[in-house]
Amino acid sequence: MAHGSRGTASAFRRPQAQELHANKLFKGRGQFCESPEQESAFSSRARAKAARIALGHLSEGSSFELVTIGAAERSPHTMYARFIAWLEDWATLHDTRVMIFYDGQHGIDETGTLDARERHELWERALRASGPYRDVHRSLELSTRRIVEDVIMQDSRYSQLIQAADLIAYGAYHKHRHKYPDVWGGSFQPSHAAIAAYMQTSAHWPADSDEGVHWLS
Repeated sequence: MAHGSRGTASAFRRPQAQELHANKLFKGRGQFCESPEQESAFSSRARAKAARIALGHLSEGSSFELVTIGAAERSPHTMYARFIAWLEDWATLHDTRVMIFYDGQHGIDETGTLDARERHELWERALRASGPYRDVHRSLELSTRRIVEDVIMQDSRYSQLIQAADLIAYGAYHKHRHKYPDVWGGSFQPSHAAIAAYMQTSAHWPADSDEGVHWLS
């Protein structure tokens, strides 16, 4: 992913530290380049290519399995608990240990301009936001759990892997909603650019998955 980020930065004169956020990238929103001229040149076609480059570099020459988890569930906290239960079973089956990084508030003063009270409030907000997810980890049986540590909250702006996960999840959603419109219902305009970027990872999908997605029953 680091090579992909450098590749898109070089090809499109995009700051390497600029976050590749799926919703902004594929919907033509957000400012990615350093000048208005460069931003104008970073067209929808260029943005689609940037996503393919990023996920293509992630997939090349790497040995890993990529699974996107889906379920008919509206509550993010309930969904997270179900995901953790599935991941515990997966880790037991593969006799391995797991750590989880989650895109969320980390409670750190990035500007260095906050006073002590404001830094404390920022930290407390982050703790409250992560509480329901942390509680799921604390409920695991210590003697048998395969997921080590509590969930680690990490702002996606500082993690290229979390940015990649965002691109992957967005692409998986668009691919499956486009493929199964009767299941999803409602009107929908799929992003073929997001689907094309997601397809870059297909070599890493489990053979028994639904095109990279495992649906929790």
